[in-house]
Amino acid sequence: MERSGLAAPASTATQEGERPPAGAVPSRWWRALPSALPRIVIVYAVFGLLWIAFSDRLLSVLVPDPVLRDRLQTVKGAFYVLITSVLLYELVRRGQRRLVSFGTEIRAAVESMLDGVMVFDRAGIVEANRAAVQLLGASRKGEILGELERFVNLYQPRLSDGTPIDAPGLRGWLSARSDHGGREVVLRRRDGRDIVVNVSAAPILAPDSSGLTISVFRDVSRSHRLEAMRDEFLATAAHELKTPLAVVKAYAQLVQRRTPAEAPALAVVQRQVDRMTGLVQHLLDASRLRLEPGFGPRERFDLRLLVSDVLDQMRAAGPGHTLTLEGPGAVLVEGDRDRIARVVHSLLDNAVRFSPRGGPIEVQVTEGAGEAQVSVADHGLGIPFDRQERIFERYYRAHAGTLEDYGGLGLSLDLSREIVARHGGRIWFESTPGQGSTFHFTLPSRREGPS
Repeated sequence: MERSGLAAPASTATQEGERPPAGAVPSRWWRALPSALPRIVIVYAVFGLLWIAFSDRLLSVLVPDPVLRDRLQTVKGAFYVLITSVLLYELVRRGQRRLVSFGTEIRAAVESMLDGVMVFDRAGIVEANRAAVQLLGASRKGEILGELERFVNLYQPRLSDGTPIDAPGLRGWLSARSDHGGREVVLRRRDGRDIVVNVSAAPILAPDSSGLTISVFRDVSRSHRLEAMRDEFLATAAHELKTPLAVVKAYAQLVQRRTPAEAPALAVVQRQVDRMTGLVQHLLDASRLRLEPGFGPRERFDLRLLVSDVLDQMRAAGPGHTLTLEGPGAVLVEGDRDRIARVVHSLLDNAVRFSPRGGPIEVQVTEGAGEAQVSVADHGLGIPFDRQERIFERYYRAHAGTLEDYGGLGLSLDLSREIVARHGGRIWFESTPGQGSTFHFTLPSRREGPS
């Protein structure tokens, strides 16, 4: 809207946030006092200064008799105490009223949230909003508040793979800030129904917070059910695709033997069928992994020997690359051997695919501090910096839409992360565009103890 050509009256207050012109004196100086300094404090300070400066002089003028004046000093002091007490009482009352009003507004805002909010201290739960009570199926807030041990016994928190979370573990979760969207945990409501909630926690950064942590519980059960339905569909579709692909390959091999002249074309058909079969198997493995909680068959095995076996299989797939293995002797770990082999194969397959000009691929197996570590380094394309943050997301392909897009479903790294996490390990990478990438993953070593 255009401004009017009429000048505003001099007494008009400036808009909020604007400063008056330099040298201007506000028409109402009382309102111009800083909002952080209550007016009652100004009154108290001015009254005290005036009393100290003029009370004795005024008393000597009004009461010439020194004996009577000395007797009135007590009255004067009592009058000063009375006035200052009234001012202090008013100051404290206003402050308390503001605190109560502010606390009421905060509580109303928290109570109106759709997500459950709980406040924890070192001993247990000290506050919860209405949404948290409804989320857990409790009849009143008192059923939630109390020690963490009681909360754990009532609501049985556990990880998505079924691993229970005890009170010390839950306390550790809630004592540190949650990053990357929080953590997911399964809780059992009072009606016996399991729900999946995303928990985001952050410590209250206040001098007198006494170790308080605020946590937000968001029900994500519906999205998990939809993901489970999708995974079931993909698993079924992948399983049904395997049979026709096997039939196509078998007939291609049969025709190749009967018609040697068509051998080159049929060899291409077989390679593409093998590629599609690999994609279908990868999709089937990813879906099965999420539909099957916990671990597969566990056994103790030599991680270095397993990596060496996978390298021997990959050498035929990447004849233009030099694959080397460095490491000590046997490195014993415990877990699902086939799934760990899948992780190693996926990392090596990515290293070969995204090093189109060939070159060396170095693999290292090391052990230390109770961990076995596998590192796969290539000198290929690398990962663009702006896409590195999402590299472990399901169905995400870092080179999609670029000239270096070599296909794939974007499942291998997400699947690898899930497998490693279920074994109690971690996975990460370093990458520089144009210079290559190095992926690492660790597993708890099992050098001691019975097999």
